[in-house]
Amino acid sequence: MPGLTESQTAGLKVLFGMVSDGLVRNLQIALAEESTLGGPIATVHELLCNEAADRRLRRLVLAPVGALCRPSEWQAVSFPEATPLLLWRALKETSPTLVEEAAQASYKPLEPDAPTDPVYDQLCLSAAQGLRCEARAFEAANTLLNTAVRDGAATFANYLDLAPITRAALLRLPDWLTRMSDDRAAAARLAYKDAVELTDDAGPQFFEMLFANLPEPWQILRIMSAIMDHPTDRYVSVSELARFGDYIIDDIDRRLAAFRAFDPNKGMEAGIAAGEALHIAAVEIAEFETSIELSRDGPWGVRIGEQKRLLAQSAEATLDQIGKALNAALPQRMVRLGRGLRGLPKLDADPDPAALCRAEGLMAFFDHSRGSAAQSGYGAARAKAAEMIEERLDHYVEDLLEMLRAEDAGPAPRIHAFLEVTAGFMAQAHGEKAAQIVRRRAAAA
Repeated sequence: MPGLTESQTAGLKVLFGMVSDGLVRNLQIALAEESTLGGPIATVHELLCNEAADRRLRRLVLAPVGALCRPSEWQAVSFPEATPLLLWRALKETSPTLVEEAAQASYKPLEPDAPTDPVYDQLCLSAAQGLRCEARAFEAANTLLNTAVRDGAATFANYLDLAPITRAALLRLPDWLTRMSDDRAAAARLAYKDAVELTDDAGPQFFEMLFANLPEPWQILRIMSAIMDHPTDRYVSVSELARFGDYIIDDIDRRLAAFRAFDPNKGMEAGIAAGEALHIAAVEIAEFETSIELSRDGPWGVRIGEQKRLLAQSAEATLDQIGKALNAALPQRMVRLGRGLRGLPKLDADPDPAALCRAEGLMAFFDHSRGSAAQSGYGAARAKAAEMIEERLDHYVEDLLEMLRAEDAGPAPRIHAFLEVTAGFMAQAHGEKAAQIVRRRAAAA
């Protein structure tokens, strides 16, 4: 079988350079076995491997600024996604020797706590110089950055200047986040000091780079607290780092707004999303209270206090809806027993899909509020709801099983349908194991 022509190979290189990382990886895996037979497939697989290796090296070299070019829901600094690719192409043209050195360094085993090879930072500084000098190879990157952001190329060059400091800080970031000891706090302060000595704007830019690399952005408050020695909200809210506190507070508002827009009628997924929104808001509030000394009438203390109150009230109001929703999804008829009345399952119709969907949405929120209730001021309300739910579901299951065992059981398929509905609620309230017990008992009845 003839091999690929030069034009076909060149076309594939361009094509592979345009597709996503995931597609490159999947194609590598898909063609790996067949490539051992040689021929055009082997050439294609080699091109894919080269592309994957080139992307890996690009990520390593431009790691300090790469996260600034990823889409984010946060109101932080953001540059076009294509920026790293265009910079890398320019560097391969203008600094091929450094790129080759970086490739060799990338395969050397890195000792724990050892710094990365200086060649990575040299390439970042070369990219900064190329942007500032408007070198021909950097023309595409310059145009892209300046079109997307005012003075974007010059601004991005400033971030590249910080690459050596930020790269070292990113290696220490996991330790800073897990346990900020005195020694680690001193290291964080030193890194920040080194940054601000470059330019007046370098301090916030250094923080933006750390912020963009955090898996949980609100953890930036821990770094801020260490560098500023657990500051008061009055002090930090007027400092050059105030924007990072504002990012978190604004995000708490967005999470609370998303929760208040929760419509239980949209079902389980909506309930899970509502619970997640409330959980993240609670975590962010707790992070604020731990990292910053909030005063009751301070600029951030007032807002955090109001957010805590709104969070608890909204959660309690949602929990209050569960009882009525369960009544609609698991209908009862009242019968007189002795001198009192008791509710028994009402089985004159199949489970109502709309009522079931609403109850599932609220129960999903109940399930996913478990982690935030105690620390967010609605723990008592959730405990009360949990007690009501347990009693309601237990009684309904026992009554359904008793009806199933009776000689005049009625429509057994409908009883089983309601048992399955109740098992689903059991899973949300107590976990899948509780649901399986209900299902086994129904099968044995």
